Amino acid sequence: MRRVLIVEDDPTWSMLIGRYVGQLGWEFEVVRSPQEALDVLDEAEVDVIVLDLLLAVETGVALLNEIQAYDDLSDIPILVLTNTPDVALSDVSSYGVKCLLDKATATPDDIKFSLKELADGRK
Repeated sequence: MRRVLIVEDDPTWSMLIGRYVGQLGWEFEVVRSPQEALDVLDEAEVDVIVLDLLLAVETGVALLNEIQAYDDLSDIPILVLTNTPDVALSDVSSYGVKCLLDKATATPDDIKFSLKELADGRK
């Protein structure tokens, strides 16, 4: 079974993303900070990471930097789902981000399609 790590500090968005992952029949875990995400990544295999760039404690960029420092983590595909203005995929692709969606315009189908594409690309 596929497993998704959701790094999101907004409870409403955490619940929505978790629902979409569940609709795919996959497992997921929600964390609220980069440090919590690293703790999970140390303990469990993850197929896709969904990351908000605007987190209360640290920015998601801190986690992107950490992930790229570890060979065993740097191949995990990352979906950035954020409200951060003026961020393009080309701005974050060097950090391993494979897909970027704007929370204001992304539909549930966009999110589920992107998750499937990223997970399928990792086979």
